[in-house]
Amino acid sequence: MADTATDPWIGKYVVVRTRDAGVHAGILKSRDGRECELMEARRLWYWQVADNGAFLSGVATLGLDHGRSKVGAPIDILLTENCEIIATTEKAAASIAQAPTYEVR
Repeated sequence: MADTATDPWIGKYVVVRTRDAGVHAGILKSRDGRECELMEARRLWYWQVADNGAFLSGVATLGLDHGRSKVGAPIDILLTENCEIIATTEKAAASIAQAPTYEVR
């Protein structure tokens, strides 16, 4: 398990791609191997990068296109089988955190 007192990733807003649970973004609370816990996590059910960016790393740097992305409500979550954890820019973190919650109509 990563030492939360010295791990520089703890407390950062991150985007996490998992094997089976899709993509989530939130504040990294803890991590251990391929498992991590996020606070205020948003599921990025369908995402498009802002400013015509591309790839998931674009979400982490540029944020979301709010008109085309579908994002879940904030929750605390334990994710397993993580494939990658990407630190976000402040701009991207704000974009994801402020994205409207998608609801089926």
